[in-house]
Amino acid sequence: MIEYIEGILISKKPTGAVIDTGGLAFSLSITIPAYENLPPPGSKAKILTHLHIKENPFSFVLYGFSDANEREMFKNIISVSGIGPKTAMSILSAITYAELTGIINSGNYMPLTSISGVGRKTAERLVLELKDKIAKGETDFIPANLNKDGLGELSKISSIVSALVSLGYNRIEADKLVKNFAGSKNLDELQVEDVIKEILRGSK
Repeated sequence: MIEYIEGILISKKPTGAVIDTGGLAFSLSITIPAYENLPPPGSKAKILTHLHIKENPFSFVLYGFSDANEREMFKNIISVSGIGPKTAMSILSAITYAELTGIINSGNYMPLTSISGVGRKTAERLVLELKDKIAKGETDFIPANLNKDGLGELSKISSIVSALVSLGYNRIEADKLVKNFAGSKNLDELQVEDVIKEILRGSK
C-alpha cells in the first residue's frame, strides 16, 4: 500500500497529475477535488493515494485523492459489485464524498444517474449496498462539516458544473466544458461567476 506521494508537482489537469519524488516521477489519476487542492506546478505537493492492481490483464494504477474521507469513499464504492475504479473516480469528481454520503443515507439514487457512466442499475446498487454499511459506521470517515441537508459544500468545479446544468446543459456537456476550460486556465485565480461567463461566451 502506498499511503501518499510527496514531491515536486510537475504537471496537473482535472483528471491526472505527475509528481517527482526525487528522480522518480509518479503519474496519478486524480479526482477534481484533488486537482483543486494541488498547488501550481513546480511547487511541493503531497497527495493521499490508493494503488489499484488488476490481475487479468495485469496492470496497476495509482489514484490520488483530496483527503482521507474521499479515499475511504473510493474504497467503499469499488467494493460494490460491478463498479470499478474509473466509475468511482467519475462519481467523486462530480460530487463530494459528503454529498454522496447524503444521497446514500437518503436512499434516493436518482441524483447519481446524472453522472457520466452511472446508469440507473449501477446507482441503485451502489446506494443499496452502501446504505447499511455507512449507517452502521463501518467506515473510517473523519467527521465533515455538513449543511442542513446533510450534504457538504460543493467544490468550485462542481459548483460550475451544477450552474451549467441549471442553464440547460446536460451533465456530460457541462463536465466536458469545465474540464476543457480548466486545462487552459488557472481556476484558482477566477471566481465561479467569471468562469461561467467565459465558458458561455466560448461555447456560442
